[in-house]
Amino acid sequence: MKLSGEKLVPNQPGTITIIPEKPNDLWLLFNLIANDDVVSATTTRKIQFSSHSTKNRKIQFSSDSTKKKSSSRVQVQLEIKITNVDYAKDCSTIRVRGKTITSNEYVNPGTFHTLELETKKEFKLTKKLWDEEMIRILKEGSNQNGKYDLGIILMKNTFAEILLVDNNATTITHCATIRNEKTSKNNSNLGKFFDSLFVSFRKHIDMNVIPYVVIASKDSIKDDFRAYLLLEAHKWKIKSIERNISCILMVNHNNIKDILSDKVVTNMNTNTKVLEQFMNMVINKCDWVCYGTKSVEYAHELLAIETLLITEELLENKDINLRKKYSKLKKLVQETDGKVVQFSNIERDRLAQMTGIAAILRFPIPNIDDLVL
Repeated sequence: MKLSGEKLVPNQPGTITIIPEKPNDLWLLFNLIANDDVVSATTTRKIQFSSHSTKNRKIQFSSDSTKKKSSSRVQVQLEIKITNVDYAKDCSTIRVRGKTITSNEYVNPGTFHTLELETKKEFKLTKKLWDEEMIRILKEGSNQNGKYDLGIILMKNTFAEILLVDNNATTITHCATIRNEKTSKNNSNLGKFFDSLFVSFRKHIDMNVIPYVVIASKDSIKDDFRAYLLLEAHKWKIKSIERNISCILMVNHNNIKDILSDKVVTNMNTNTKVLEQFMNMVINKCDWVCYGTKSVEYAHELLAIETLLITEELLENKDINLRKKYSKLKKLVQETDGKVVQFSNIERDRLAQMTGIAAILRFPIPNIDDLVL
């Protein structure tokens, strides 16, 4: 999600402007928004107008309908003090209901209204008190402070795309498309194409922040551009690129799914390393790991969880009660200084075969599965 506006201070009132970017942002916000908070957003309302002229508008009717009324939808800004919050799981929408605080020409103060909070729709959230945990959750969910772990340059002969992938491979952001304009029927101006791609690369990918870049193509054009990129970095003394030459990798694919599944990419993924560690411990140090909801919950009761491994499917479960259950477990593990690693894509499938939830322990618990039966 995107955040803007004033800086939130722990244990102080404050207002923040929020734009949810994906369904999971709305689930996070659903758990933050509470009764007595104030939400301000743009919405539409159905308004009836009489046939007579009003102060601000005139509505024309034929002579035989001068007493009729007409209705239309108008856009209004509503600010409400919340009395009820609901989450619509099927469409990933938050519905907040409450009394209006401010008035305008269409809405009177003190009347009840419902606002729908959706992805890509801006709203303001005001709390009388922001505690540190609320601020931490907001920052964690925002696209600030290193959201992206991987930059991808997907190249074909006629164009190239620049994409950014977040640290769980759950969000892929398209940044730019650069066209390779042909100078004749059979030739293209590679120099101009590479120059435009290099400028766009500098604009969207900061290798001081994003640790890895993959240049992907089925053709040799990826090798040519990597060489061009390194030459330009040396020419202009771009240290962030020169210091990270080993982190600019190449794969022989031309679609995102295959790129993210390639061993070159998965081997750089911290999540993959954690899962491999867990799988090895299942074989060699089985008392130091557990899997399955009951075993993991029991391990947490003993404060034994060092790392919780959990799939996105469990944390985004359509069953609201189950979603709350696993979200609460995640939060409790973090509060006891445990690490939480969420899995998607290829790793998700491997973990799902072992119930979708597992843990690496701080100390051994022999025969933990027998203990929870």
